[in-house]
Amino acid sequence: MEVRWIRDHISETVHHYRNGEDLYGEQMEAYAGRTELARDGLSAGSLDLRITGLRTSDDGLYICTVEDADAYDEAIVELEVSATGADPHLSLGGYEAGGVRVLCRSAGWYPLPQLLWRDARGQHLPLVSQTHSQDQEGLFEIEGAVIVTGSVEGPLSCVVRSSRLQQERESSLHIAAPFFHNAQPWMVALALVLVLLAMSIGLGVYLFLKKVAQSRELGESLQSLPPAPGEVVSLREGLGWKNKLQNWHGEGVCCLKIEDNSSVRWETQKQQVSDTSERFDTCCCVLGREEFREGRHCWVVEVERKRGKYLWWAVGVARASVKRKKWIDVSPEEGIWAVQYNEGQLMALTSPRTPLSLSPVPTRIWVCLDCTQQQVSFINADNGVEIFTFTAASFNGESIRPWFRLETRAIQLYLRDSTL
Repeated sequence: MEVRWIRDHISETVHHYRNGEDLYGEQMEAYAGRTELARDGLSAGSLDLRITGLRTSDDGLYICTVEDADAYDEAIVELEVSATGADPHLSLGGYEAGGVRVLCRSAGWYPLPQLLWRDARGQHLPLVSQTHSQDQEGLFEIEGAVIVTGSVEGPLSCVVRSSRLQQERESSLHIAAPFFHNAQPWMVALALVLVLLAMSIGLGVYLFLKKVAQSRELGESLQSLPPAPGEVVSLREGLGWKNKLQNWHGEGVCCLKIEDNSSVRWETQKQQVSDTSERFDTCCCVLGREEFREGRHCWVVEVERKRGKYLWWAVGVARASVKRKKWIDVSPEEGIWAVQYNEGQLMALTSPRTPLSLSPVPTRIWVCLDCTQQQVSFINADNGVEIFTFTAASFNGESIRPWFRLETRAIQLYLRDSTL
């Protein structure tokens, strides 16, 4: 006698038995080591097949065939595999459509179960979304969402039910009334706007008071500045400013000429000067002799306009080791903190540039250096108005020197009662 258990096709052998022996040469790999023919009932015509290590893939139809030399018969058996999953897990998903979105998720089911929502009276609630997925073992995970409003009283229940086993898992959640007070979108938006408005007002007041305090301190520092353009800087000792700036000197490119050690102008013809490591060879710049490492220092630069329309000048400070050869990127990254006037536009030489709106453009500028705070300020010497301030300048422990740039014949820079 020969017995075969097969799946949908003759080639899909689940188990093969013939003449008292189990034959595994034709057996499907998915059933290897998991099948056994119950021989104790063979004499009574029982051809039962035992399958161990049950899998979701075992679900479906099986065909049993039996034959001997004189007869053949077959029968169809349907195997239904079922798995009951875990208790549903409930969570809140946030406010939506005037209510609270509630999520229900449960895993480990086979086949795909049914998910239901019920209120305290047993009434079903409509789903707003439902998704499912299968893991590597073929078990299903299902997730469904519902929008709950304040009209739903009592606990909310999520039921996941297996239609094959008539078994179900249930979990409940009670949402307190205060949750629904924030469910109205306009209330949430209004609260958010009010919070942002309060934060903006607070920040604006803080920045305004800080600016007022800085301006007051700067104004007090400038009260003792001499009004005459030719006088040397003299600030109050209590603020720690250095009394006098003197003995200035520098080497510029050969098209800049220093006169009387107190002014610099642009020449049309290059001067016959030696090319030293201290001299700028491309950018029309000049440095002051004085070097500062600590304390506070301030000096005034006067711009005298001569004939011509093309105007380009800059004043500020630079590290003593500032680059002097080839093209120079005039910026704090290169160790230069300055303001520049070019063709009607005054700007701070930041990265990127910061345009400054001043009218009229000042012709006398205080350059104030604070080595302690690493800060460089520029002030209109005619009215005491702050032009621009570089804060948190990176001096890197180096000496700082006055710096000037002149790129036009129509301008001459003066440093009164001091020497360049």
